[in-house]
Amino acid sequence: MTLLLSKPGADVARDLAGGYAAGRTLRLMNYHSTPRVREPEYTRQLAELAPRYSPFRKDDLDRWPQGPASPKNKPWLMPILFEGFRDNYDVILPLLEDAGFTAWFFVPPHFLNVPVAEQRGFAEAHRLHYLRDEYPGERITMTWAEARDAAARGHVFACHSRNHTALDRDTPDDVLHEEIFTGKQEMEDGLGLPVDIFCWLHGADVGINPRADDMLRAAGFRYLFSNFRLQRLQ
Repeated sequence: MTLLLSKPGADVARDLAGGYAAGRTLRLMNYHSTPRVREPEYTRQLAELAPRYSPFRKDDLDRWPQGPASPKNKPWLMPILFEGFRDNYDVILPLLEDAGFTAWFFVPPHFLNVPVAEQRGFAEAHRLHYLRDEYPGERITMTWAEARDAAARGHVFACHSRNHTALDRDTPDDVLHEEIFTGKQEMEDGLGLPVDIFCWLHGADVGINPRADDMLRAAGFRYLFSNFRLQRLQ
């Protein structure tokens, strides 16, 4: 993987240093597949974190740039569950709830619409990694009914491109349209809720592909999560 930057590396480093110095930091914990065999590890992690951090909720997105601490004067923590794997819903979501955290599901929505018999093949072809023998049968994703249940319980969903796709400077317009517009519609149809947060595979930020940035805004996305930044699009 080549990390693409929207500015020269020295400029990115200076921006990041300025953000840290000003206290504009948001702590993330990234999970992908969360197999049950690691449940004791997750339980210990969250027990350590729960007294020290506050949950970061959807309505905190606009409040966050004003400072790093929640109203409880504890730093926010944002657990991100990437890809929409079945074990995100079955295994770690209850643990996050027990610890008092809001889960952020960054999901490529087409993955949830792939027929069950084809899900393992799709995962193999799209760099979606998981513990292969965790579940019998072929279903490895959460269902849309499970996603709607998680959303109804206060957890947040973001579009992680339609097909788990990375952004390049020369990504064609037809691919951008599918990953952005079609992905947004597919996710909103599945959830029954508006979706205004986006994240590319490998975390490209604003400025790497201006055509993609324009399409994200035109589609109605308000926020872009990248490797180093949470950026407001509009």
